[in-house]
Amino acid sequence: MKKIVIYPILLLMLSGLLFAETTKTVTVVNSLDETIYYLYLSHGDERDWGVDRLGDDLFDAGSTYSFEITYDEADPYYDLMAEDEMEKAYRIESINLDEVDTITVTADDFLPFGGRNPVYRDITFINETGEDIYYLYVSSRDSMYWGEDLLGDDILDEGSSYTISVPVDESYPENDILAEGYSGATYELMDFNFLESDSFTITSDNMSSGGDSYDDYYSDDYDYSDDYSDYGADYEQGYRDGFRDAYREAYSQGYRDAMNDY
Repeated sequence: MKKIVIYPILLLMLSGLLFAETTKTVTVVNSLDETIYYLYLSHGDERDWGVDRLGDDLFDAGSTYSFEITYDEADPYYDLMAEDEMEKAYRIESINLDEVDTITVTADDFLPFGGRNPVYRDITFINETGEDIYYLYVSSRDSMYWGEDLLGDDILDEGSSYTISVPVDESYPENDILAEGYSGATYELMDFNFLESDSFTITSDNMSSGGDSYDDYYSDDYDYSDDYSDYGADYEQGYRDGFRDAYREAYSQGYRDAMNDY
């Protein structure tokens, strides 16, 4: 009978040794010239960064920020991700929390789109949304930001395709896609492995849920001719097109700002 009692006790004792958790205070030093807006520290095997350690705080350049973390002493390797106001990401990998109390983020930790040693892949985007696409973004699944518009001055016409060389991080190949049409409607394709796929079709089924377009707010009812009839039809049409384009750009920028704040 003692063996039946002792074995579970030994197992509990061994499990406590194998999975001993400890809590410690980690201090991060911001040696960048920029304020850090988001700060993450997660286990190296995790694919999600988890909670933003800053919460509602901002992490000013030249300052320090401390927080507590509970981790398994038998597996203490963690990765840190910091993001600044300009949508730049900084990553430090394989931090041994058993040996480190202070982590310093520097410009050398900057993580470009596609990682530090990217593989370049020709990725084709096919537009079957029913409207022209004016903006196209690809972002790592791990990032809060969309980054730069891949189309630049180009337009991805309805029914056509667009191929561009995209840097892919071999360690983190999962990416999200965001497209914005002429109407201001947005389309999302989430969590695709760019090492396994090189062609993506964007359809109306990918329209962001709950989203609407600036056409829901913009109206053609305004009579521009009352103010500009003396300048001729071309001037009136130019003003009209400029107003529409400016409204669309303002709406689009507002959406992008909201996505970055999300």
